[in-house]
Amino acid sequence: MASKLCVELSPSNAGVYHVPNIPSDSFETANRLLQLNHDNHHVFFSKHGFHNHIAHYLLIDEEVVEKMNDPEFFRSCFSQEKHYHNYLTFFKRQIGKRGVGPVVYDTLFSRTQNAELHLARVFASFLRPLIHFGFGVEFNQPAIIAERLAQGAVHQPETTHVFDSIARYEKSGTDITSTDRFIVDLIQEVEQNDKLRNAACWGNSSDGSDNPLANAPEALWRIAAKYRVSPYQLEAKTAEMINVCAYFTAAAQLPSKEHKLDFFFIHNVNCSILFASLLEKYWISIEDKTRLLEMKCRFDIISYAVRGSPHLDINEVIHYRPKGPESGWEGLFRRVNAFLDDSHVTKVIRSLAHGEQVSRKYEDQPGFPMPAHLFLQAAHIAMGSTEEAYYGDRWVSGAGFKKQWAKFKDRNSTQAASVGG
Repeated sequence: MASKLCVELSPSNAGVYHVPNIPSDSFETANRLLQLNHDNHHVFFSKHGFHNHIAHYLLIDEEVVEKMNDPEFFRSCFSQEKHYHNYLTFFKRQIGKRGVGPVVYDTLFSRTQNAELHLARVFASFLRPLIHFGFGVEFNQPAIIAERLAQGAVHQPETTHVFDSIARYEKSGTDITSTDRFIVDLIQEVEQNDKLRNAACWGNSSDGSDNPLANAPEALWRIAAKYRVSPYQLEAKTAEMINVCAYFTAAAQLPSKEHKLDFFFIHNVNCSILFASLLEKYWISIEDKTRLLEMKCRFDIISYAVRGSPHLDINEVIHYRPKGPESGWEGLFRRVNAFLDDSHVTKVIRSLAHGEQVSRKYEDQPGFPMPAHLFLQAAHIAMGSTEEAYYGDRWVSGAGFKKQWAKFKDRNSTQAASVGG
């Protein structure tokens, strides 16, 4: 682990998937920029909890930091952005004294009132805190983990309603069976439910807040609660989640329009790689890994519903015509590095490349709708649909809502015929 809570990326901390022969100056540049960000910036830059790029609320109140040792006071500061750096300082000091494992356990997995409230917030703002936490875990960076814990503390509480509602169905036993269900089957159940698909609370799905979750139909919690993960299934269920996230992200297209990926769905893909790295971490128990994965899979089902339950057609991926068909993974990596990216495309392509590797072991097995060879096709969609697009037109925001596709170019008749065939 990095010492003194400084960011220290190195060849030995290069993550579960990386390109070969990373130049040493790339590590130096990444360390410098991440440390600058850690020291000088707030985690949010908007009311929707979008990630930071500007300095904000930099002052630390030592009295507040000290009082955070009291669980009741700690809880009273939840969801207040002004306390981000107070929380960050608190967690950095705790990790420095006790180490990452004990602090993460107490903060997220100890089943105390504060831990339950904090754990639910990991899933806020379409999974951004979980992605942030994932990079800290994958690259063994305590400073980034401290940022994530602070970030989660100041997020709004709508996602607590999600998991409280699911837990209520679990306790009641309503419609919950011991039969093993696959994520893709439950997603299909959501799509076939007219009340869920047409629920007024979704609006047009372009809202980046978690507000719609507060008024979601009860049927959604009932369906999500049907998904279970047991400790002995951890590796296979991790692979299933990685595969299904790629599937519903790539296959959610409108046949009359140019290919686009849903901006919200790509976050489900981008955080999926975390769970592969979690399998290797000794300082998180099997039980806690299992619980976190089960929550993620259930939230994937919910995420699909929130974006209008788009029809999923694997032919949209199979018949997509890449703009650079000769460009394999290495070619895509070169293209994305030469592209003015805000990190979203890079993360998607990296996660898909990793997903291809994971999915090979489970080819043709039930619950894995995305063949391994189509991950490269999905990555071509990610690159081809963003590379030349105006920044605001890189993604569709709510793939299940036809209105959200209106601004995009019509697909020409040849393309439409080829995809349909």
